Amino acid sequence: MDWIIYYMTFGTMLGQVLFPVWFFQGMERMKYITFLNITSKLISTVAIFVFIHKTSDYIYVPLINSLGYILSGVFALLIVFRDFEIKFIIPHFKSLKHQLKEGWYIFVSTVAISLYTISNTFILGLLTNNTIVGYYAAAEKIIKAVQGLMGPVSQTIYPYISKLVIESKENSVKFIRKMTFLIGYIGFMISCILFLLASFIVNILLGKEYIPSILVLRILAFLPFIIALSNIFGIQTMFNFNYKKAFSRILIGASIINIVLSFALIPFYKEIGTSIAVLISEIFVTTSMFFYLQSKGIRILEGKIV
Repeated sequence: MDWIIYYMTFGTMLGQVLFPVWFFQGMERMKYITFLNITSKLISTVAIFVFIHKTSDYIYVPLINSLGYILSGVFALLIVFRDFEIKFIIPHFKSLKHQLKEGWYIFVSTVAISLYTISNTFILGLLTNNTIVGYYAAAEKIIKAVQGLMGPVSQTIYPYISKLVIESKENSVKFIRKMTFLIGYIGFMISCILFLLASFIVNILLGKEYIPSILVLRILAFLPFIIALSNIFGIQTMFNFNYKKAFSRILIGASIINIVLSFALIPFYKEIGTSIAVLISEIFVTTSMFFYLQSKGIRILEGKIV
């Protein structure tokens, strides 16, 4: 069983490394990402129906999924070679050192995000039991699935905002203001729907045995709205205005807050305590980013720089 998990993980990572998402984002050719992802998943799904016929065939599922990721990465590179006439060269050490230095705060930010998201179920399991973890994890999966729908929007507008910042910081802030209200409105509506229909969603998707997940889902329902705003303030604005250091510090602070609150609340409120800790941490991230940008004269809600 272990070798299956390792193989699937390796295949998935290899496919993600091969797939040049960064290139298509930078060239504003998001259609390639959409087409290749849909095609690879469609092929994998069809292959599962064709080759998986009995219970013992489950060992081939990781192979099929991994091949789907790898094929999409290979085809993506072929498109880069063919349509864009890009030639790959071995970079100089000085260039590598510069890029590693430039990406350091992004790396730290990614680690911090992983720390205060992955640690939730770990700490909950450490202080409670598997049943409690299941109540929280089930609701969290619903939230993550909903948030995933907004991911392509973030990927699409990031390179455009980067271009605007170079051309005109004033115009970029005006565009960011429009996106803040648009994406914020969509995120708010999604959060309201999740909050109001939490009972219905849990009963349909999880079943009556997950009744305790309803309150968890109601608390976490605010995350799509809050994270939608933090994405605009953080990734789209702070990154493009080169406030990466402040961005990473805010996320490190959120990680510390989340861990401290988790250990303080879980013994008394269990899965509800974890939900509250996550919510407070995300509110901290969003408000900190907003006020930091305000202190730098970037008035997003007014669409101007002072």
